Amino acid sequence: MPISKEEQEMQTAKRAFVNAREVGNHQEEARWANLIGDMYKNRGEYVKALKWLRIDYEISNKYLPEKQLLPTCQSIGDVYLRLHDFKHALVYQVRFLNWITFFLRK
Repeated sequence: MPISKEEQEMQTAKRAFVNAREVGNHQEEARWANLIGDMYKNRGEYVKALKWLRIDYEISNKYLPEKQLLPTCQSIGDVYLRLHDFKHALVYQVRFLNWITFFLRK
């Protein structure tokens, strides 16, 4: 049975993530983790989406400029909101808004 285009895209993204990790390209590693998380979010697979978005968050937080965390925090907050986990959704949305305010003042 042939795999769907959506599944092919997921496999390609996961291979790209692994390749970026192997060569130590943290920016690409985080970008691919975010993309995979977004793909799962769009499929309604929110627990899997959180797994990948947290990977993005950890990589971005450890290796990249703070500004890189903006889309990640927004996406994580959105997934928690879809899971009706309002406490965690609020935590990430507040982080997002605080960083937006901070960067706009610079």
